[in-house]
Amino acid sequence: MMSAIWQFIKKHEFWFLIAICIGFYIAHVKTDDALFANIGSVIFMVAGLRLSMHPMWKKDKQAEDA
Repeated sequence: MMSAIWQFIKKHEFWFLIAICIGFYIAHVKTDDALFANIGSVIFMVAGLRLSMHPMWKKDKQAEDA
C-alpha cells in the first residue's frame, strides 16, 4: 500500500511540491510569519528545478542524437 502511494507521489512530484508551496503561502498570509514565505519560495524553486530535469524535456535531445 505504501509503495503504491509513494509511486503516485513520485509520478506527480511537481504538483505535490506546488501544493505544499501554496500551503506555505496560505500559512504566511494567515500568520504573517516570514519563515513560511521563505520556505515556500525555496520549495517553489525546487519544484521548478525538478520540472526542468524531467525526462519529457530530454526527448527532443535524444531524437536529435539518434
